[in-house]
Amino acid sequence: MNQKTACIVLLLIACAPPAAAASVVQLTDDPAFDAYPFWSPDGDRITFVSSDGVHAGIRVMERDGQNPVPVTDDRSWNLFTEFDPWSPDGKKLLFLSGDEEGPDLWTMNPDGTGKVRLTENGRILPGLTLSGYGADWSADGKRIVYTSCLFDNSAIWETFVATAANGSPAVNLSDIRKDADIWIMDADGGNKKQLTTGGDALLPLWQPHGDRIAYLSDPSGKSEIWTMQSDGTGKTQMTFSEGNVSGYSWSPDGTRIAYVVAAPPGTLPEFSLRVIESDGSGSEQLTTGNWDTSPVWSPDSSRIAFRSESRDRKLWVMESDGSGLAPLGPDNPTYMMQQWSPDGRTIVVSDGNDLYAIQLEDPAAPASPGFGVAAAAGALFLTVCLLRLRKQE
Repeated sequence: MNQKTACIVLLLIACAPPAAAASVVQLTDDPAFDAYPFWSPDGDRITFVSSDGVHAGIRVMERDGQNPVPVTDDRSWNLFTEFDPWSPDGKKLLFLSGDEEGPDLWTMNPDGTGKVRLTENGRILPGLTLSGYGADWSADGKRIVYTSCLFDNSAIWETFVATAANGSPAVNLSDIRKDADIWIMDADGGNKKQLTTGGDALLPLWQPHGDRIAYLSDPSGKSEIWTMQSDGTGKTQMTFSEGNVSGYSWSPDGTRIAYVVAAPPGTLPEFSLRVIESDGSGSEQLTTGNWDTSPVWSPDSSRIAFRSESRDRKLWVMESDGSGLAPLGPDNPTYMMQQWSPDGRTIVVSDGNDLYAIQLEDPAAPASPGFGVAAAAGALFLTVCLLRLRKQE
């Protein structure tokens, strides 16, 4: 390497901004298992599920972790898993509650008052036993779409409740019927209507700013994303994957869907992330060759945070086209359930025991605080190099 080349290389090193180091703030520190955090629409509060391993309750705290308040009792279980409980206006929480009558959907005020039971024996099975059963608010907050299992698991459920009162539930999950359908109702529980009838529809999510509902269905024996209008008409298969679609999420602007596809049987096991347009066109693969799951969009729909079980770090973020892949925060093998704050500057996560906030750099800020100084130093260094070269010529 000649002296001129060395000057240029050293200049690039001097001017390059240092890597952004996201800071992490612990939000909860208690004996309970704290999980499933969700931000209020205004970003001022976080609600989450706190469990002792047998019972579960819901708590609400300020965004910095201060003043955690239990808003349900912990004598049974009250929770939400795969769905955002906040109503669009932030005035209600939608949650699952189980007692001797079975698991049902309820709403309440964020302070725990005004509890209203929306379903009666609706068989709204929770994610702690089966994945994919959930509910979602419409964009205007006037309706709720949900998964209902209107068949008789009552004997099994009674056993679950009885054993839960005395310790760990002893239920043979293979005895529980897993078929279910999508229903819709008003926000007060009225006007219930069944939207699917095949017994193979799960995980309904409402299109942001739209009137379509996405869900997972496997009428052909392979799980894919389907959409339909809120009245149940216009059912359309959106994805045609080699393997099963195991999860998905709408972009906040409602124009795209990110989803997880498992490798087909007989191939190397992996889970890849893909994205499609809201009309089912333009399928694009974002990751491959890894176990990547749980895509969560940034509020401006420009980035996707996800969890990886195979990479050297667990949480990652990338542009919505798959570029700019970067680890998210310091490494922690148990970070999961990531959720962006409404302003896009913080991601709250759980490690299975407590909640943490990963503070991101302000996108509008300079690349790093010392960049201007580094650039000036680099320019001065280059000047010195060039003067020395001229003297040698």
